[in-house]
Amino acid sequence: MRVKDQEEQLTSLPTYWFPAQTWSMRVGAGGMNNTTRFVDVEGTSYVLRLYETHRDMDKIIFEHSVLLALDKEKDKLPFRVPVPVELPAGGTVVRLDAKEGKLAALFTYTDGCNPTWGNTHQLQQFGVAVGKLSSALAAISMELEPVYPPYYEIEHIHPRCTPDAIQEFCLHPPEPFRKQRDELSYIFGRFAAFYKAIPDLRKLPHQLVHGDINGSNMLVNADGQITAVLDFEFVTLDVRVMELAVCLSDLIDPTLPLEELRRNCTAFYKGYGQSIHLREEEIVLLPLLIELRRLDVFIHFLGRYLDGVDAQGVLVDIIHNTFDKTKWLQMNGSELVLTLLK
Repeated sequence: MRVKDQEEQLTSLPTYWFPAQTWSMRVGAGGMNNTTRFVDVEGTSYVLRLYETHRDMDKIIFEHSVLLALDKEKDKLPFRVPVPVELPAGGTVVRLDAKEGKLAALFTYTDGCNPTWGNTHQLQQFGVAVGKLSSALAAISMELEPVYPPYYEIEHIHPRCTPDAIQEFCLHPPEPFRKQRDELSYIFGRFAAFYKAIPDLRKLPHQLVHGDINGSNMLVNADGQITAVLDFEFVTLDVRVMELAVCLSDLIDPTLPLEELRRNCTAFYKGYGQSIHLREEEIVLLPLLIELRRLDVFIHFLGRYLDGVDAQGVLVDIIHNTFDKTKWLQMNGSELVLTLLK
């Protein structure tokens, strides 16, 4: 579909929800994976999302079902989550074209901006929010089966990135990536270690997890208080501790001093631990799960490169980042676990 044609369809979408009302649409900040517009109707704002990553109705219905269930428990959360707005005829999803067209949905709007974690107090509040959300998700019982697999089923991340394809790329990189040969070889070694741990991961407690909580998927107000957790597109059933692993993965910057990293992770975990009490076997496997988050990102961008979406330089940066973080975790992961177990 041409960009102009898609934009024309976008501008008419609010009519599905507001057939007899006057509305206006504006462009604002949105996520990387989807097209976002803001719709204003009689003094109330909404968020219109056009899903770009897939056209799978079942995935969106599951996401919306979780959000509607969380909305029923909103009194237990100190922040808001997006709530899908029901269409006059029922349902919450519109397809742009008859069969294979893109899917769109309308959500409630929360004002705020993305946070930057400047001190340990803010990081502790970040942890509090994640812990409360994890606790709320644990209490939800879904009749629908999740469509997205858990993180540890990495063979399902991208259709072109099978375990054999990953091995071939890492151990026999094509010409544009020959300079990254040593890093790719190391990364594949971490894949091999992960594969061996899968039986232990399957035994850990499972529950619904957001799976992508970071600063870009949160909002804070002018006082720095967390007002919303956004983008539940990838919510699924996974090991409980994976939510923590995803957050810590983003906090670990190998360029920072070790003491600062330890302090930041401890502050986050202190807040998270107010709502979630992990078993020792979950914490012990935490470094591997943090690595899994980085390996997942590597596969995601390898798939984008193979699909022709991203240039070589994007994947090279991801290779460097994956190598640096997995190397850091191999050197410091055990110490991080001991810090959290204190």
